[in-house]
Amino acid sequence: MNKKASIVLIACSLALSACIKPYQPNVQQGNIINNSNLREIRYGMNKQEVLFILGTPMVIDPFNEQRWDYFYSNRNRRKGETAQRLITAIFDGDKLIELNGDVDLSNVQNLEPSTEDKQHGGTVITKPTQKEKGLFNRLGLFQKKDKIGKKKKK
Repeated sequence: MNKKASIVLIACSLALSACIKPYQPNVQQGNIINNSNLREIRYGMNKQEVLFILGTPMVIDPFNEQRWDYFYSNRNRRKGETAQRLITAIFDGDKLIELNGDVDLSNVQNLEPSTEDKQHGGTVITKPTQKEKGLFNRLGLFQKKDKIGKKKKK
């Protein structure tokens, strides 16, 4: 091969390699805070009940053991978005007296299900979809006909 062909081949391979984007997984940190779990929280619950519902807090302040902080962050690298939630539980002795952060406990019964509510074991539960096979089928050029002779609508 001559020198010009080698240079063109190297330049093309570098240009094509720049188009390939590696897989970047989503990053979840902290406690997953579900709206369905928050609906179960009531004032006056003891620490064990809150611990059972929300899990181990991310931060227990060593200078104030009556404050528990729950933090959740989910970074979607493909979309470049980060969703965050921060919940602070304040106790008086062993009883929950205050819940601060991204949720209002007085309105917690009206919360819509969050995306975390639809997850099970780290897998997002979605409705099954079936893709059309083949380019001509997706373009609608060759669709199956029903018994009457009309094209089926999907």
